[in-house]
Amino acid sequence: MSTSESKAKMYARSLLAHRSTAEGGIVDEQGLYTLTDDLNMMRCDTPEYIDFVKNFVATHADSPASSQPTVKIARKFCETWPLPKKATTALDTIRVAAMDSSFNPPHYCHGAFMECLGVMDLRSEDKRLANIGAAHSLEIDAYLLLLASQNADKPLQGASLSQRMRMVDMLATTVAVDSSSDTWHLWKNRKQFLATNLHNMAIGMVNTPRFVDKLQAVRDVVCQEYGNSEATPKVLCYFAMGWDTITRFFDAKYYGPEFPAEIDQFFAEGGRIAYARRLGFLDSDVEEFFAAPRMAPYLPFIYELELPKRVKHISSTGVRLAILESSHNVRDIPPRILQYANSNQLYREE
Repeated sequence: MSTSESKAKMYARSLLAHRSTAEGGIVDEQGLYTLTDDLNMMRCDTPEYIDFVKNFVATHADSPASSQPTVKIARKFCETWPLPKKATTALDTIRVAAMDSSFNPPHYCHGAFMECLGVMDLRSEDKRLANIGAAHSLEIDAYLLLLASQNADKPLQGASLSQRMRMVDMLATTVAVDSSSDTWHLWKNRKQFLATNLHNMAIGMVNTPRFVDKLQAVRDVVCQEYGNSEATPKVLCYFAMGWDTITRFFDAKYYGPEFPAEIDQFFAEGGRIAYARRLGFLDSDVEEFFAAPRMAPYLPFIYELELPKRVKHISSTGVRLAILESSHNVRDIPPRILQYANSNQLYREE
């Protein structure tokens, strides 16, 4: 047995020792976690994305054509994406849950956010504030993780884009493929997992920082991948946002003289917002923000979801600091991503 394999098995056993179904964990058909499951969680034999990222940046970020909002799919975890496997006929409407982020690095809160969109029943903000109506499933058909080639506020630092793309693949594997391992999942059994369509996952890159432009790019790629020339489906895209992102979305400084017409167009063309708050955001601040008269037309298209307490504290900044301080005692990212970060000496400098 090689030294690396021995260390992997030792770490897997330590993970196994800390498992608890009381935390909402999933067990296999025999009611047991297996060492094989734990070792699979640590594997990072995902595709290399160096050429994909290089070509995307050259073609869609650094060229004159970059003014055209573009999403490029790097990998589909379900060959029928954006149609779920269970779809027996063409869909008039395709509901896509999209998370766009710098993923530096991806972590369990990113994954939990996507699972919440599939598992939870939600109410739109107008109904939540008025305390009327029943919560309902968003009935997501497909999921999309998007690495942004540029950010409206953050310069590129830390992991390279190709390294981040590979870690996004690992996060997608954790969410869409690891259907019988790890205790962080929100679904309770395989039947519920399949009902969420979380297996219908794709990953890619987007070249524009504004959500009004990202919507156009997502709609274009969904219709392109849909492949039915006779009928173009309506696309509803639920963008996952944190509270800081949703406040920026409605900030006039990110728009031109067309504000707020561009926001009106975003919602009219199928844009939706699903947001969540981490620890530290007060209910009073949220209520005040949505009570503003200018927000009233948009409330039916905005949904709040409640992240599990065990992930609310997680941020990419916190993960980077944790890796810097202790490269192995990091519990807020999937083991395969931690192994990859360590093997590539990522986040070892402030």
